[in-house]
Amino acid sequence: MRRLLAFVASVLVVLGLELSTQILTLTISRITAGVRAIMAGAEFYVPTGRFVVGLVFVIAGLVLFGLLVWSGGVHPRVGAVGAVCPNCGGRTQRVRRRRWQRLFSLLVGRAIARRRCETCGWVGLALRD
Repeated sequence: MRRLLAFVASVLVVLGLELSTQILTLTISRITAGVRAIMAGAEFYVPTGRFVVGLVFVIAGLVLFGLLVWSGGVHPRVGAVGAVCPNCGGRTQRVRRRRWQRLFSLLVGRAIARRRCETCGWVGLALRD
């Protein structure tokens, strides 16, 4: 529910900005005109280098935003804390993490380990002590 409210709030802000200033329409038309100018080898409102760097920043921001949203959805998968199995209470051993789990740990800002239970065979993510 909280993520839905955050999404609705974001949409309302963007719609409000569009209705009051036409910021989205102007931005999209400027980006389109800039790409066309670069393809045609013509001049644009801003120098080509600055335009390309700006586009790279926009794309990097969108990718980072997508990763943060993704990590928020993965966070509930962390099922244990420390070396204790959440199913049976038995001891767990560390298992080599996958790449996405390393990325998730970096995005969340918490030390997360992948663990396997010696007793029941549970495998999952656990917060490190």
